[in-house]
Amino acid sequence: MFQVMRFFISAILDLEIENCSDMKKRKRLALTLLIVVLAVSGIAYSLFKNIQSRFEAPRKNTPDIQFTISKNKTLDAIVGDLKYYDFIKDEGFFIFALEHTQDNTKGGENFIKVGKGSKTIEREAVYTISQSMSAWELASVLLNSGTRQDCDHGCPENNFTPELLPGGDLAPTIKEKYSWVKTYEDCVEAMGNDGGQLSSEQYYERTGIKRCVSPDGREFTEGKEGWSDKPSP
Repeated sequence: MFQVMRFFISAILDLEIENCSDMKKRKRLALTLLIVVLAVSGIAYSLFKNIQSRFEAPRKNTPDIQFTISKNKTLDAIVGDLKYYDFIKDEGFFIFALEHTQDNTKGGENFIKVGKGSKTIEREAVYTISQSMSAWELASVLLNSGTRQDCDHGCPENNFTPELLPGGDLAPTIKEKYSWVKTYEDCVEAMGNDGGQLSSEQYYERTGIKRCVSPDGREFTEGKEGWSDKPSP
């Protein structure tokens, strides 16, 4: 492209100089053309860098994540998940990377076809990915590096292990999530979807003690400070 531009500008410059007897006009013409060349070059470079950045990794120095593709997952759903959890910068550019990355494996029994060629992504498989991968690296993993996982009895509820929050940050561990629990009363309040257990009424009638096991496995006793990491039998 730049060679064509140089040839075109050189031809114009030669033509104008032949018809121009004033040296000052020649210099102004040359300067104008130089400015045009620099401006066009700058625009082209910025466009190239912008396109290139769409394929770059969204983050740096992130841990590996296990990405599970279930038996009924579609390509649109996969790409949407990867964008939502910050594994790719642009869905369209990632599709382009998938369509132009070498697939060295043969499609199994349950696969997703990519593009018009023979490229496939295996369903019922687990892939080790990270937010530090470029779109090209991630595409290569999905096309070539799945580990078969039988989902006849159900795949994991979460697509990502460890669990991720919307936007891509790691979800807090169960211990981090319930680090605020310091007393028996806190423990009772914390019980819910993540588990937890209260001692029975029969146990209280027999011992006069009320105990609570928090979702992160610590045991609290009513009226007593602190907790035990090993619940009572």
